[in-house]
Amino acid sequence: MRQPMPYKWLPVVMEEACTGCGLCVAACGPACLETRNLVAVLERPQACGSEEHCVRACPEDAIRMAWLPSAGDTAIGLWRLLSEMEVKRKARPVS
Repeated sequence: MRQPMPYKWLPVVMEEACTGCGLCVAACGPACLETRNLVAVLERPQACGSEEHCVRACPEDAIRMAWLPSAGDTAIGLWRLLSEMEVKRKARPVS
């Protein structure tokens, strides 16, 4: 039986909003982010600790976190299986 794809809580940079200031790069302890062509890029997602320091450091609100399909060491960062995310989605009350 095939293993379900794990998802990791990772930063997503909205290129159109990023000014390339580098504050997110400086705030990232594991050095996962780099600035390329005046835009922050998640260069090493496997090293991301899912701590959201980059999100808080961004003055333009150009970074958001999202559950993305990923591979790597599940001891680093926050991980979920797709089945876990579907259960949480179904458990939300409808308003």
